[in-house]
Order: sequence, then structure tokens, then C-alpha cells
Amino acid sequence: MRLNARAFALAAAILSGVVSFLLTLLSVLTEFAKDFFDVIAPFHPGYSPYKHSFIGALISGIWMFVYGYILGAIFTLLYNSLVKEAKE
Repeated sequence: MRLNARAFALAAAILSGVVSFLLTLLSVLTEFAKDFFDVIAPFHPGYSPYKHSFIGALISGIWMFVYGYILGAIFTLLYNSLVKEAKE
């Protein structure tokens, strides 16, 4: 069974973007995993000055949406190139 690359990439993007937004927001409210967000800040352009704020949560969510889409598309393309179609 082949996967739809666009649908899978979009699902991965939405999932990673929403999870990143919520975790960053949780960090803003409770200082949960604050050190982790200090480590990932250099990988999100524009994130460093706002990393512990609501704007930082939005920036992180947007960047993770982009990364999730790219990685989801790459995964699907690799999967589809390796899977063999079942002959009916």
C-alpha cells in the first residue's frame, strides 16, 4: 500500500507544529523543560529573543510545522520507493 505523500506530510506537519506550540506554551506557563528550549533555540531562526513567551510558542510551532512537512514528505517518498505493490 502506497502512502499519499501530501496528506502524510501535512498530517506530520500539523502534529509536530501543534505539539511544539503546546509544549512551548507549557514551558512559558510552568517553566517545564526550560533547558530543552534553550538548546533548540539556535535551530529556529527568530526564536531566541522570544523563547519563553507566547510569541516564541507561535514561532516554534511554525518552524516545527515546516520541519514536520519536510520530514513527512521525505519519509513518505522513501517508504513509497521501498514498498512493493501487491498484485491483485
